[in-house]
Amino acid sequence: MTRRLLMSVLAGLVGLANLASLAGCASDPHSPMRAAYDDYWSCASRAVRPYIDQRELTSREAAMRAQAHCNASYRKYRDMQIAVVRSAVPPDSYDMADQLGAQQALVWRRRVTQALDDYVRRVRSGS
Repeated sequence: MTRRLLMSVLAGLVGLANLASLAGCASDPHSPMRAAYDDYWSCASRAVRPYIDQRELTSREAAMRAQAHCNASYRKYRDMQIAVVRSAVPPDSYDMADQLGAQQALVWRRRVTQALDDYVRRVRSGS
């Protein structure tokens, strides 16, 4: 009897969690930030392609040129990241939120640069 009760409570909790996650999709404050990141990533991954065959550039230089090409979409992503952090703190902490949001965006920018660098290197090596 206890096992059956435990299983039905667990099933009920899973059902509630699924409902909550579905309800939260429409009001997710991270959605615009994720969309901005997706736009930024799309821009950067497209922008690096013309530099793959330019062997006079290192793979890192190709990645950096792609990043420069997508600076506007990065700034949009950074601004959205800052807005998400601001939404979690009181107004008197906005200066700190701005710094934290910008720092988090920079972490992801560095990851994109590394991913582009790795991609160019792999394509050039034929693997």
